[in-house]
Amino acid sequence: MSDWLSKVQKWFGAGKATAALRVMNLLAERALEPVYQPMVDLRSGVILGHEALVRAPRRMAETSFEDLLEAAHQERCLKNFELACLELSMERWMAENGKGQLIVNFSAQTLVQLQESDAVGMLLHLMRKHQMSPRRMGLDLAGYTRIPKLDVLVEALRPLRDAGVTIALDNFKASENSMKAWAKVLPNVVKMAPRWTHNIAVDGEQSRVVRSLVRLTRNHNALLVAKSVESEVELRTMKNLGVDMAQGFFLGSPATEPVRSLNLRARDVLQTVEETRPPELIKVPARPPALETRYSLLS
Repeated sequence: MSDWLSKVQKWFGAGKATAALRVMNLLAERALEPVYQPMVDLRSGVILGHEALVRAPRRMAETSFEDLLEAAHQERCLKNFELACLELSMERWMAENGKGQLIVNFSAQTLVQLQESDAVGMLLHLMRKHQMSPRRMGLDLAGYTRIPKLDVLVEALRPLRDAGVTIALDNFKASENSMKAWAKVLPNVVKMAPRWTHNIAVDGEQSRVVRSLVRLTRNHNALLVAKSVESEVELRTMKNLGVDMAQGFFLGSPATEPVRSLNLRARDVLQTVEETRPPELIKVPARPPALETRYSLLS
């Protein structure tokens, strides 16, 4: 990471406000720490990959990743900050011999900026630098509903998708803007917003929305992921509704090292056949053969 980071420090090192220097100093000190949360196949309980999250150092325990993003945005170094986080996540992942897919958060805004400056190739360059196969890499896109020209985002994603990078839409809300983004981007993975997980077992409307998303993702050869699964009943319900994958504290907390196997409590839930659910909740479309290929790429 040192080659381009030294250039970044020169660009932002003099005359900038304290907030920007704080963010860039954290990068220079290699003080940020990547952690990895497992993403689990709800059919088999197999960990197909991990989502990488970046944390501030312990001395700044009150500082969230969102705080760092906001500081970087305010001081106009968001692009460099996100690239640094991506590289740090890959570097540690390879050092820890991570298995399966690595999903890294990346904003649609930054990707569009890279496209407009003809620098999207930098992402593939970083993968080559760390000997990370693009087929084992995924971008978890945030902020895609705020992009005024989705065609630019689609063009930015094209070389990444051609190289085999998995494209995910994060925090999908089933809104009109989200559906427009889905229709344009045609993601490999759709990650539902946490609101669709909480109260899923008792809210009939939520269940209907999730079942609709299951059908949509199956019809478009995409995988559906439930986020923030924090209880046995949430995990069981998502499995019965036909959701493909899940992540959350019940399945595994973010940790500095990728985990190799699912914890016992979650494994017991997934191995138990739920017989008390109404039949309509577990009637979901069959997974097409193309999706089996998608699973093989993730494993």
